[in-house]
Amino acid sequence: MATLNIAKIVLDKDSWENIPPMVFKSFQATAANMNGIKKWADVYEGRAKSQSEFMTKYEDKLATLEHSLGALQERVETITQDMTAASELGRQQAMTCAGGFQRMERCMAAMFRHFSRIFGVKMDLLEHEDAEGAGKPAHPETEGADLPPGIAIMQASGTSLESELGSLELAFQKWEEMQAEDRHRHESVHSAIEELRSVSERSNERILSWRELLKESSHAIDSLGGALAQMQTAVQELHATRVQHHDVESAVRQKGEELESLHRLTEQSMDKLCRRVEDHVSEVQRLIVEISRQTDDRIEDHSNQVAKMVEGHMNPLNAYLNTMHVKTDVMRVDIDKLRDQAPRLVSKIEEIFTKLTEVDKEHKSKGSDLDSAIDGLSNQIAAHAQRHDEQHMDLSTVLQDMSDSVDMRISEIRTCAESTAESLDLVKREDLSGLARELLTLDQKVAKWVHATPLPAKISEARLYSLEARLADEMDARPAVSVSHVARNAVPALVCP
Repeated sequence: MATLNIAKIVLDKDSWENIPPMVFKSFQATAANMNGIKKWADVYEGRAKSQSEFMTKYEDKLATLEHSLGALQERVETITQDMTAASELGRQQAMTCAGGFQRMERCMAAMFRHFSRIFGVKMDLLEHEDAEGAGKPAHPETEGADLPPGIAIMQASGTSLESELGSLELAFQKWEEMQAEDRHRHESVHSAIEELRSVSERSNERILSWRELLKESSHAIDSLGGALAQMQTAVQELHATRVQHHDVESAVRQKGEELESLHRLTEQSMDKLCRRVEDHVSEVQRLIVEISRQTDDRIEDHSNQVAKMVEGHMNPLNAYLNTMHVKTDVMRVDIDKLRDQAPRLVSKIEEIFTKLTEVDKEHKSKGSDLDSAIDGLSNQIAAHAQRHDEQHMDLSTVLQDMSDSVDMRISEIRTCAESTAESLDLVKREDLSGLARELLTLDQKVAKWVHATPLPAKISEARLYSLEARLADEMDARPAVSVSHVARNAVPALVCP
């Protein structure tokens, strides 16, 4: 009602002295009605505010319950994750240890397999299964119960390698045979190289004989050149002594040119033949040197590879044998010491045996107590988990019921607020319309009364002026009442969405 401004009607007797009592009483009733309307509106506004505060309190409680429920769910999830992580950590530790043993066995098996494959020996080494499926024994009817993950792998490690030691000895025999074959092949390669050297020497001798033949042919060519020169001199002498004939000269010149061209061609062919022979000799020598070098390099590389391979495969075995020799020496020293200490140890062993029987009994009793305690703890954990699940279910049902009831109350409060706003609007419209009608009738009555009862001029003018002033005030109050009425109609829409 803070926005509803109603003009106050002054009801003192001095102002209403010459007004008829009926008019004064009607104004008094109007003022009383306006006060009642204002009080009634204030009461309904207080109720609406209390309902809105009640709704906010319920919303706060609902948010608190949701927050506590979320914290409880997070706590349960944290406990579950911790238990899962602990179990997974133990399993990972066991499987990591088993995987280490399995990787060592795979490495040894790979070394044996490659070693045997190099020397042509077949080893039936089975492929190892992964650590996930290695927790079960191969023959469950022979085992008392299922083994934990990793223990079966540790027990089965090395059995296949022990079964293939005979194949490893066969591989060493093959290796010795291959060394003998390599030596024989090396000797055959050396003999082939010697044969190639003898062939190259024979080819050198042939080349030298061809060179001598070329020299002889060059001598023959020189002799032909001398004969040609003699012929030319003879022809010149004939030309000087006889009558010169152009045909004879041209024929002789042509023959000389032909002989010179033939001589040049013969020299060129001889030069080409010499170059080819020299190139062939150099190529044969280069091939012989290259073949001998490649053969030596391959033999050296093969011997180095075989030596490295043997050294790489024999180093672990030598280290193992050395450690075994050291251990045997240590064991011999320990055995000698034990032989010296055996008489004293017998009595102590008997005493320890008696003590062990007593300790065994105590441990059995403690083990039974621990088993019972562990069973009780597991039962308590199971009961606690079951109770926690039941409490979680109860809390979820209670929260669901509370949320349903809160939704119902909110819907009821909304409907109540809407009905209250509608009823308030209706009452305001009816009261304002009735007030307007009453003011109109009052205005009419005053007008009639003024016209009906003549008064002195000054008094009537004064009273008319006062009535006009009051009527103007009433007319000014009507827009304020309408504006406050419109603002009040907008309030329920904001309070009750």
